[in-house]
Amino acid sequence: MPKFTKKRKKELLENKYILTFAQDHIIYTEKFRKKVILDLNKGKRILEIFENCSFNPDEIGLSSIKANKHNWSKEFKIVEENGKRKAIRIKGAYPVLNDKGKIKYIPIDGGKLVENYTDEQINKLSQNQYIEFISKDKITFTKEFKIIFIKEFNKGKGNLQIFSEFGLDPLLIGKRRIKICTRNWKKQASHDPSFSKNNYHPIHKETNEEKKKKLKDIKYLQRRVNQLEMENEYLKKVSALRKG
Repeated sequence: MPKFTKKRKKELLENKYILTFAQDHIIYTEKFRKKVILDLNKGKRILEIFENCSFNPDEIGLSSIKANKHNWSKEFKIVEENGKRKAIRIKGAYPVLNDKGKIKYIPIDGGKLVENYTDEQINKLSQNQYIEFISKDKITFTKEFKIIFIKEFNKGKGNLQIFSEFGLDPLLIGKRRIKICTRNWKKQASHDPSFSKNNYHPIHKETNEEKKKKLKDIKYLQRRVNQLEMENEYLKKVSALRKG
């Protein structure tokens, strides 16, 4: 993957099809992704599409462009509306920038935006004995259900089937959420079969940026401590002189 200088990133951000950068990875706008899919459907070559949108394929990297083509082709489908072809996202997530300018991904499942639970849905789901906690954007299942789920899953049952059998409507819970639960619970069960750790989360590996930030914070705190110690010594000397 090419490494862009700060100056080059600033220049590239003038391209309307670039949303932002994640380290040295270009985050393209949803508009550009749809354009790529539509143009591919018209028979255009992927390099031609990038070049027509003011990108230099050699600078971005052929492997990166091919990877985007592969991923986006799976995430979109072409539909016709009022005689016009449109690219519709059917899975994955599209990127947006929040108020602070940081990237956020909005998940799509079955062509629909994954929304928060309504008050009505919360009331209905909270009645199930296997739900420990639920709010508009979060749901926690009991240890008992997690153990049952892994046991049934290992017997060959599908994750949606298991949820349905225990009174948890997959459409109401959300297929994408169930998929994430399945992945996390399988990983936890391999280390903690009894699910004794309530706050289990998959191991997060620090990125280079996170490590640099942590080191920077530590150095700042060390400088601050040294500064305060010097100020303290100075105040002690001033106090001693006044007493003398």
